[in-house]
Amino acid sequence: MPSLETANVGKAVAARVGTNIREVRTKLNMTQAQLAAPEFSISYISAIERGKIRPSLKALSILARRLDVPLTFLLEGSPAGAAEARAVGYSPADTGPDQRVDVDLVQASVLVEQGSYLEAEELLVPIQPERITTEQVYRLYLLRGQIHLGSREYQEAVVDLRAAIGQGEAINDSELTERARNLLGKAYFLLYNYTLAMENHHRCFTAIENGQITDPVFSLEVFSNLANDYFRLGDLEKSIEFYNRALDMLNAMSRDSKSFARKYIEISQHYKTVGKLAMAREYALRSLAIYEMRDEQRLVGLTHQRLGKALEKKNDLTSAENEYRQAIAIERELNDEITASLCHTSLAELLLKRGEVEEAQREASQALEFARSSEDAQTQGQSLITLAQIYHQKSDFAQADAYFTQALDLLDASNAHEIAASAYFRFANLLEERGEVQRSLSAIKKAYEHQRLGKRGDLE
Repeated sequence: MPSLETANVGKAVAARVGTNIREVRTKLNMTQAQLAAPEFSISYISAIERGKIRPSLKALSILARRLDVPLTFLLEGSPAGAAEARAVGYSPADTGPDQRVDVDLVQASVLVEQGSYLEAEELLVPIQPERITTEQVYRLYLLRGQIHLGSREYQEAVVDLRAAIGQGEAINDSELTERARNLLGKAYFLLYNYTLAMENHHRCFTAIENGQITDPVFSLEVFSNLANDYFRLGDLEKSIEFYNRALDMLNAMSRDSKSFARKYIEISQHYKTVGKLAMAREYALRSLAIYEMRDEQRLVGLTHQRLGKALEKKNDLTSAENEYRQAIAIERELNDEITASLCHTSLAELLLKRGEVEEAQREASQALEFARSSEDAQTQGQSLITLAQIYHQKSDFAQADAYFTQALDLLDASNAHEIAASAYFRFANLLEERGEVQRSLSAIKKAYEHQRLGKRGDLE
């Protein structure tokens, strides 16, 4: 893409530019000589005003500052003017990024971290991509992609994240490009397209290995994502290798309280209200940094839990239990109810597998307590399923069925098709063990229905 130093505006834009420059110059009672000095000649200014010369974008930036007008005014004689300018390498905010847009983008980032996706989307709606810098356009598409991911609109996320990658490539920034690519891989993973997920995550991994990106937090995310990809594709050795690389990367991270993050964003919103945008941006960035620190720790805990799952599949139950307990310690310290519940559930299932039924029940009850505190339907469903299996093991079939019914109702209502399918298959197996063939067949039918609904989101 042409640089600001060398790119010329298109022919159609050049004609409008000349007219606009002459109009502003005459209104200011400025001569061509005054506008030209010291960088340009009078004849050069005259040729621009007559549309005979296609000036460089650097020259137009200088002239816009001298005329005290935004460069957008000189170029945007019509919407086509802005589009044509962008096509030759011009970002319509060459006179500098709009600070309010910057603040809105940062605050939207914080809202995404808080899970307030609708509020984040509302902040982004007024932002027009054709009127902001290329880097801001990148951030806009990246945030849209994150909002779609958080809202479980995975196909829409793919579209926006591809656009973000395109913007990152346009400004030749490999780190921005790979950050968007990492999220694109996550979107494919959530669409069950594990091959495309791994392809994108491997490209991020290559950038890390080549020294293009040195951010250890990004490395942690990529290693963890690759481990998840390999796990889903059945390569347990590679999965364990990348889980361990992720844990080695940030095993001694410090932690902070999200209460500070909430306070910082309140201060940021106050400063924005009174028009102090620089301070608003600073405090929003502080808030975002704290949320990122919490996410890093949460990811460390999740990586211990996922490594435990991989080790459990290899029948290394002692090592798996150790990983689960490390995960629980981290997530409970962070007061992350959803992830703590998930980790307690994993440990309960392992203990049940060992026949340690009473201890398994204690862990599963802890999982349900955290899940109910979080008010997350899927997490509650998973902990209830584990409790149902425990009571089945104790031959208390009435209580087991009651827990399964609660779990399946929650999962059906939340459209958690993959988890629901697995739950119905488990229920069917237990019913078959009891000899309740008809109920088992009904559960299997529901399991296949959820599988079908879940795979509607698969990419071709």
